[in-house]
Amino acid sequence: MTYSGSPNSYFRQLPDLDYPSLANDRNSAYDYKIVKNIFKRAVMRDDIYDEVTAFTKYSIEGDERADQIAYDFYKDSGLDWVILTTNNIIHVRDEWPMSNQDFLNYLNSKYTSQELSNIHHYETEILRNSFGQLIQPEGLRVPAGHSVTFIDNGVLRTESKIKQVTFLENETNLNDAKRNINILKNEFLTLFLEDFANIMTYQESSQYISDDLKKTENPRIISP
Repeated sequence: MTYSGSPNSYFRQLPDLDYPSLANDRNSAYDYKIVKNIFKRAVMRDDIYDEVTAFTKYSIEGDERADQIAYDFYKDSGLDWVILTTNNIIHVRDEWPMSNQDFLNYLNSKYTSQELSNIHHYETEILRNSFGQLIQPEGLRVPAGHSVTFIDNGVLRTESKIKQVTFLENETNLNDAKRNINILKNEFLTLFLEDFANIMTYQESSQYISDDLKKTENPRIISP
């Protein structure tokens, strides 16, 4: 199956299921309804995912949405699902950075002003000896009394280089960490879309109707 033209929305790319109707006004137990197969999902090929040069590192700015980024890079906002899929984002609400207003609402619903200013944890700051050699990297979570003892130019030294991280800072860091994503470069886009179309194509089986439609079992019908 070959991809051609704009894919528009993700759901338009999903194959269909001929599914037993659940409607209250169905005529019989044999009624079926065509629905999208939301259970079918594709992942990026390992050879593309492992190819560092296939991606551009990008930091999501402010309240940017996936459709806006897709338009900026691919000139098609309908390719927002490519942005999400290539970053293995399934639950956008939890895995995409919150907008400024959503973030404020989230903080207000979870913490009081006092709680936000309380210490959440401690982290190391960078520590080097007098020769510039790294003794302690930054960003490691440590207990409040953490210290490092080392020999520096023949002298035994003990230093505690840590910083406090408040609940507000911690939540901000967690939200900001979601801003770092990878954008699939345009020269790999067609290959990705063709692979996606092939994965979404049904193979022949007892349930096969066409490349994009298959029939499901009807639990209301008992085989003789």
